[in-house]
Amino acid sequence: MPPHTASLFASSQTGKEWMETILPSLWAELCTEFGLASGVVVLKAEDEDSFYESASFGYGEDGFYYSFLNRGSAEWETLMSSREPVFFSGKEFPLFGKTTNAMSIRIVAKESIGFLLVEFEGETSFPMFALLSLFADKIGKEWNGNQPQMVRLEPKDSDESYLQFREKIPNLEAAIHRFGSERLVSIFGAPGSGKKSLAKWIHQNMLSGAPFLVVESVPDHFGKFEKALQEWGIEANFGSLVFTNPEHFSLGQQQILADWWAKSGFKGNLFLLGDSNGNGEVLPEFLLLLQKNPVYVPALNHLPKPTFSKIIQSIFQTLCHEQNRSDLTLSQAGETELLNRIYKENFVELRSAILSGILTCRTKIVDVSDLLVGRNRMDIEIPDAEDLDLRRGIEALERQKILLAMRIFSGNQIRMAKALGISRGSLQYKMKQLGLM
Repeated sequence: MPPHTASLFASSQTGKEWMETILPSLWAELCTEFGLASGVVVLKAEDEDSFYESASFGYGEDGFYYSFLNRGSAEWETLMSSREPVFFSGKEFPLFGKTTNAMSIRIVAKESIGFLLVEFEGETSFPMFALLSLFADKIGKEWNGNQPQMVRLEPKDSDESYLQFREKIPNLEAAIHRFGSERLVSIFGAPGSGKKSLAKWIHQNMLSGAPFLVVESVPDHFGKFEKALQEWGIEANFGSLVFTNPEHFSLGQQQILADWWAKSGFKGNLFLLGDSNGNGEVLPEFLLLLQKNPVYVPALNHLPKPTFSKIIQSIFQTLCHEQNRSDLTLSQAGETELLNRIYKENFVELRSAILSGILTCRTKIVDVSDLLVGRNRMDIEIPDAEDLDLRRGIEALERQKILLAMRIFSGNQIRMAKALGISRGSLQYKMKQLGLM
């Protein structure tokens, strides 16, 4: 081992300082010493359940991404549970070199925290294997010294984000009380104001475990609508049947639903989720149905600022946990920015803005600049499981993956495109379409 390489192994720097300053240069020297074609060190990000490239050698500016080692793949699972080096043949796996094979060694601290991978021509030598194993052990030890004792926050109850909001719904308690006998609640509010979430919450509290069936659209043909109602009633059984946008029902559809509710003998419950500004023509009997047990949900911007602030913080913490970014905090300026926006899509738009900030943030603090990325796009979240809009779902997933790639590869579009499995031109086109450029 050259003296300079040995001195780097014996450096007085430790922990985070060693990981940031010594590891990259020592890795380059080791790869050079053994004549390796290329190599990479991949480590778990601090306070996250994500993995990042910590050091690389031999890939050039374009870099390279080992797609067969995606998390969850068979090769990943094998590597992250193996006590021995794992070899990848260049004939079986898409490696960087055209004539190389690869060897990978798992890096362990108290758990598996990453791996190192090298590509080489010919056979491995014992000195190379021994020194790389020693290097992996060194990284594990320095990682342990880098990790403070932390108390991890448990995920909050999924409804806690809406607790403060529900308290501002004037007649909610009375409506829930009447729900037991009436078996019906009509919930009115602006788009994205949480009508479906409120219906689910009422259902889960009153009928936990029973079916919850959401109908987003109904057949125009009256005969098909009548038949569908019978099938939906059987499927919902003693649970809840939910209709969205009843203000768009034709007079004939209104009559059919009102008659079915009065005469079918359905033993379950009914939720009607409508727009508070609906002004279409309504049959008297359908109007009675809508007004039997109504709840009016306020828009976010009509809430008191202290309540709105608590909602923002609660949603922020929940989304941070879901994205494995529990180390993040929301700056005061960022919270003020969110408080002062006008939310035409209410919770949908608010959650999208916060999630966009979390995914694009490259520091420990989500600030105003992070929240401005893709501000005019509402597609970042994966739509609700009951939402059958395939185009919206595909766009939402694409946008989320591109934002994640932006954070992992620091905006390097060549590396992003390779990791995402598309051309750079396609990536740029998608980024423009999704409001990311």
